[in-house]
Amino acid sequence: MPKKQTRPILANPGMMLVITYGALFAVNALVVYAANMFFPQYVVLGTATISLALAIVLSMGTLALIDTLAIPFIHEIEKLKKRMLTPMEWMIKYLILNFLGLAVITRFSYQFGLGVSSWYMIAALAIVLDLVQGIAMMELGERTKTKK
Repeated sequence: MPKKQTRPILANPGMMLVITYGALFAVNALVVYAANMFFPQYVVLGTATISLALAIVLSMGTLALIDTLAIPFIHEIEKLKKRMLTPMEWMIKYLILNFLGLAVITRFSYQFGLGVSSWYMIAALAIVLDLVQGIAMMELGERTKTKK
């Protein structure tokens, strides 16, 4: 009987994007839910027709998708610069991406179920999301490197 061969997860970039999406979705959902719980007057989840849970799934699923789809484009920037980007450069790019993504998502609050009181809250959420996403992605990178 032939031996069962296992490929490292890094050998399959498509699967790595799926895992990244799942990690980003989970982190985004937790941060926005916590923001809603602690600051309900500033971050509102749900509408008359969208429940709190569905608002989290729709809005943070969209933000996680935006963040995940940006990864190949950021790798293209690395190829153009002919060097690897530092973690700080990645975090700056994701801070901008999170800010713009949240701004667009909250502009369509009736469709996505996420509303904020001002752009200051979008900036604060983007900063917190950036920090927590950075921690999660570094941990994910460490786990996939050691899982050979």
